[in-house]
Amino acid sequence: MYVSDRALPPEDVTVNTIESLLRIPNLASGRTEEQLVASFSADDGLVTDPDFLPGVSSLYPDPNQPPASAPPEVTWRRVSGTLYFPTGKTPRLLQGVLESGSFLGALAAVAAARGGELLLDLIVSDDSAGSGAYTFQFFKHGCWQAVVVDNYLPCLADEERLAFACSAVVGELWPSLLEKAYAKVHGSYYALAGGSVHEALVDLTGGVGFKVKTDTPEGQAAAADGGLWTDLLAWLGSKSIIGAVAKRAAPARQRFRPDAIPEAEEGATTSEAMAQEFAAGFEGSGEEDEQQGPYGLVYGQTYNVLEARAVNENIRLVRLHCPWPSGVWTGPWATGSAEWDYPAVAGKLDSFAASWEDEATFWMSFTDFVAFFNRLHVCRMFPPTWHQLTLHCGWQGPSAGGPYHLPPPEATFGGAAGSAAERSGGEASTTNGAAQLVSSTWCCNPQFRMTVKKAAEVVVCLGQQDPTVAHRCHVPKRHRKRAIGLQILKVPLDSLGRRWEVKAGEVVASLASSTSREVCATFRASPDFAYVVVPHAGRAGEEGAFVLRTLSSSPLEVEQLPAPLCLVVGGHWSGFLAGGGRGSAAWGSNPQYMISASHKAQVVASLTRLDLKYAIIKAPRDPAQDLDLTLVAPEKGPEGPGRRASARDPEVLAAASLQGGAPSNEEAVLAVTLEPETPYLLVPSLAAAGVEAPYELRLMSAVPLELVPLPEMQTVQLGGEWTAETAGGCNVNPLWRRNPKFHIVLTNFGRVRITLARSPSKKARHPVDDMLGLYILRAAGPDGEIKGDPRRAVVAESTFVPQPDTTAEYELNGGCHYVIMPCTYGPGRTGRFSLSVSSATGFQLRSLQN
Repeated sequence: MYVSDRALPPEDVTVNTIESLLRIPNLASGRTEEQLVASFSADDGLVTDPDFLPGVSSLYPDPNQPPASAPPEVTWRRVSGTLYFPTGKTPRLLQGVLESGSFLGALAAVAAARGGELLLDLIVSDDSAGSGAYTFQFFKHGCWQAVVVDNYLPCLADEERLAFACSAVVGELWPSLLEKAYAKVHGSYYALAGGSVHEALVDLTGGVGFKVKTDTPEGQAAAADGGLWTDLLAWLGSKSIIGAVAKRAAPARQRFRPDAIPEAEEGATTSEAMAQEFAAGFEGSGEEDEQQGPYGLVYGQTYNVLEARAVNENIRLVRLHCPWPSGVWTGPWATGSAEWDYPAVAGKLDSFAASWEDEATFWMSFTDFVAFFNRLHVCRMFPPTWHQLTLHCGWQGPSAGGPYHLPPPEATFGGAAGSAAERSGGEASTTNGAAQLVSSTWCCNPQFRMTVKKAAEVVVCLGQQDPTVAHRCHVPKRHRKRAIGLQILKVPLDSLGRRWEVKAGEVVASLASSTSREVCATFRASPDFAYVVVPHAGRAGEEGAFVLRTLSSSPLEVEQLPAPLCLVVGGHWSGFLAGGGRGSAAWGSNPQYMISASHKAQVVASLTRLDLKYAIIKAPRDPAQDLDLTLVAPEKGPEGPGRRASARDPEVLAAASLQGGAPSNEEAVLAVTLEPETPYLLVPSLAAAGVEAPYELRLMSAVPLELVPLPEMQTVQLGGEWTAETAGGCNVNPLWRRNPKFHIVLTNFGRVRITLARSPSKKARHPVDDMLGLYILRAAGPDGEIKGDPRRAVVAESTFVPQPDTTAEYELNGGCHYVIMPCTYGPGRTGRFSLSVSSATGFQLRSLQN
């Protein structure tokens, strides 16, 4: 007997593994600023950080292979100055030779927000500035992590300037030191090349980041119908941080041409000449910098959105911050442009006057804004009244269940790939006409139950390990191997257990697998329901740590649901055990398992062909080798419930082939509910009899299951019929020898169990003539011929019973030919019947034609 057990490793093992995966190597020492000063100060009292030494190992991911863009020689010098000068204006930065525009653009946006309040939050301590030590913090892997650095900074050799980022304000150190601290987190300075603005914003604020594409059909529609403008106002109203970037996705000849010229108010005109100038300003002579855009804008450069105002229905303006030395907009609505003389704006100039004093900011029309900037990086910020919970967990071993819908199959070798419905077992659902297959392991993923005490907006963020930290360099999304996704399901409040499948109407949010560092879903939660969050990796079996963050406008309770119980057994279809599918006469020969539960249980059962599951080359699907799992009630015999010889569709309680699952050679999945203290039979089978293969049977449930393999036994069931010519009755009738006959030969001496069952009929049964019985006669040869009087050839006979079926057991010699003759007591009693023969000894059974 097998008993199911937990599908996860011990909790302490899991916790230790997750903590090691989420630990940042360069911060593993955990030294504080005071410890650094006390242990690593030189004779001059200045410290040198041993975890981020001033050398090439801190510059490049691979010190032996500097990137082509690296400067020929870099020297390290100590810098002195003040961390931050509050000037009241938006900051301006100098980037240096490192292309770290994503991080620096995000850093400038944080510095410009809320009067520098968020920037000051990043500075933990400068108490040891006299010793050259500073402490900053970044939001990494779901929590704030302190970073201690010294004041050694890389400089260009023979030049009196820093090699990388610095402030336009002389003597201001925050951009340079924060960049060094951020480089320490990621392993090297050049690990900051590339990256995503909204991911950097999350690291700097702890907010929730996402990206909006305005050049997609959806984005263009949102810009045209006012949806994007409404979102922009909402984001700014909640003090979110927005970075705008114009990404060059096309060759240089495909230049920026606005689809529509900004509409002017009544009485003000926008001439065709202005439209042509707007486009021509973009095209230039062909000798301009490839990064140069129209009216002073720069491609690939991060601008920060500060304000959005609607002067009237036709004039909507956006104010942006350019933190770089160049790139300020000089087109319509720029400072001093003629558009400010419109009568509709004249009475509101005072409200714009303060913004004109900051030379790093400018206004432009919303139409021009969405025409040029095709990427908006938004970091949503939340007020202090919101509630936040952070959980560190991971996919490990069986808990790495993968997504609910299986990925499409890969191309096969030696033939065309089958459809998704043909490649794997499980329930097939249809989305936009394409079949999607449900995974059998999805239910093993970690699951979290959420409840709120009053209606609330809830944001759920699932984050994975930062690949830049692990690889010491930026890893583009298209090169990332691990993907993450999640489902959020709405369930009844009294539902306390795990979810084993996704039912119609339950899905609140479903995020497909993405290689993004973090994926987020927002929904409105009601106190009348509970919500189950199921995070998953891109594929089943992919292990890794993840961070689950939940933010809500009212108190939120989150609990991790217990891991499922799992039971795995292996087996092999071989010899007479390869009985074939339910339509086969030998289906009852398949391995059979008695299964039961002490409490009502939802069970997900998976049958897998091991030889195909781990095959390197996937062959096309063969219908003769399709898998099936069948759940039936056991046969009731004198010794209690036992094996079944057959299972007609009305007798089947559940089957993978009857649950809408697509046929598959690799896996069959069955989802059932078991009643407590009730025995069931679970029968794995292949479509065709005689196909030998190894298999694995896996059962997952929330309550313990007991699985008992029943003794191996060959079972064959054949159908027959008593017709007017063959209904001869028992051996006291002269027509007895006309009854249907079945030839049987055992390979060795053994016991056989024979069951004769009459098919149901609406005709009334005679209490005597319709009694059932059978005879076993010795035959002369394989053709079943009985020489002489058949009555003298009888070696065994059963008792006739007035029941729809009768069972008897006999011992027969091996190698001898026998004939089984089923009959009714009286002659002329027509009707269909079935004859089932079972034995632990191999045998051959066939029907003889009369």
